[in-house]
Amino acid sequence: MLTSRVLLVPHWPTMLVDEHRGHRTPMLSALAAQAAQLAAEAPAAIVVLSGRWDSEGPFRVDVGRRHRTLTDYTGLGVEIRYDCPGAPALARALVDAGMAAGVRVGPAERGVDSGVTVPLHFLLPRPRVPVVPLSTAPRTWAECRAWGAVVRRVLAARPERVTFVVGGALSGSLHDWSLRREVPQARELDERVLRALSSGAWDELAGIPPALSERAHPEAGLRHLEVLRGFLGADLSGQVICHESGPGIGGALVQFDLPLVPGVAPPAPALPVPTFAPAPRPRHAGVAGARPRPVGHRRPGTERAGGPRQGAPADRGTRPFRSSGGGRTARGPRPGASSRGPRPGAPSRGPRPGASSRGPRPGASSRGPRPGASSRGPRPGAPSRGPRPGAPSRGPRPGGPSRGPRPEASSRGPRPGAPSRGPRPGGPSRGPRPGAPSRGPRPGASARGPRPSGTSRSGPRSGPSPGRRPPRRGPARGRP
Repeated sequence: MLTSRVLLVPHWPTMLVDEHRGHRTPMLSALAAQAAQLAAEAPAAIVVLSGRWDSEGPFRVDVGRRHRTLTDYTGLGVEIRYDCPGAPALARALVDAGMAAGVRVGPAERGVDSGVTVPLHFLLPRPRVPVVPLSTAPRTWAECRAWGAVVRRVLAARPERVTFVVGGALSGSLHDWSLRREVPQARELDERVLRALSSGAWDELAGIPPALSERAHPEAGLRHLEVLRGFLGADLSGQVICHESGPGIGGALVQFDLPLVPGVAPPAPALPVPTFAPAPRPRHAGVAGARPRPVGHRRPGTERAGGPRQGAPADRGTRPFRSSGGGRTARGPRPGASSRGPRPGAPSRGPRPGASSRGPRPGASSRGPRPGASSRGPRPGAPSRGPRPGAPSRGPRPGGPSRGPRPEASSRGPRPGAPSRGPRPGGPSRGPRPGAPSRGPRPGASARGPRPSGTSRSGPRSGPSPGRRPPRRGPARGRP
């Protein structure tokens, strides 16, 4: 069963840009009214003839169970996704009926292009209704009208409600549109076509001069309008609701009321038209579907124009926040709270009464030797630390400089005021250990005679001594 109206809907993606920017154009308002009427009729399926799908050879019917979106326009910065379910049984019935009527038609699985997605985006915003896409073909106008009549018979015989929509434009010079170049011939073609549709004089479409068609580039050669003419069954007049044109392009929203014959449902009362609201701006690319809070937005009840909220402190300071207990508190000082000075009656932070000074503790023993501690003599039975048998002597290296005293080296006398390092009281004398070898001069070692007169260790060293090896000058470890 058919619904009571057939629509010719433009598919220009510029309408998506207007919706995204929040522009309330006459075309968007008219589409919103048609969407309310279509929702009242509640179709179980929708058949869409796409003027953008011009197949080679026979007419095509998409028999897929699921249709994916085909984006066939670029450079606008906005696109839609209208992945919708299909109706394979209805599509197969259309193919079988066309072949039985002698029309060249075949099945296909292609997806939905802008000739389907843009009209349905405004008519059925939620892609839940099954869709059957149809194509045009480079056939004669008589074959196009025959194919439209087959579609009408199949849909009228169906038990469920089915809506037929034609998604197509009038003039469509995409080259002129991309260059933003006005084409007077395109506007003239739109006027001729709209005059023929509104008056029911469909034969005037065949009288369009070839020179005008060559310059205006009518979409699909207006074959989608011939399929619509065959679907209507007679030269019915349509209601031109809205027309929009641009540089080189033009489209119109036209409604055709079907006569109440068997197979056509009576018109349903229209639902109220929803108020126009601009599309929400998406957040960053990371969070899809989230709506950012506009600048200056406040939650209900927190406006400052009417003064502070009831029960809130007068000096609340900055914006309120939610405390851990669930209520709203102010970020300012709490009413009745004291300042952060010293608490009355609190003791001062001076030294505690009765605390002793940090001198030596009374009764603490001096750090002398512990009573009963043994002397640090050699352990009984420990071997002597003489030279290892067979070890080479540690004499001067052959050819190496002698290790004489350093010139101008200061004497290592006792520091002024330093206590003398005599033997500890009660400690053992540090004489030679019993059994230890005498520390005489090593065999072969050079004698360390007295320093030359006039030298001391108090002055600075001025370079390497003649008796020492000069320091090694390696490469610098910094940056080159």
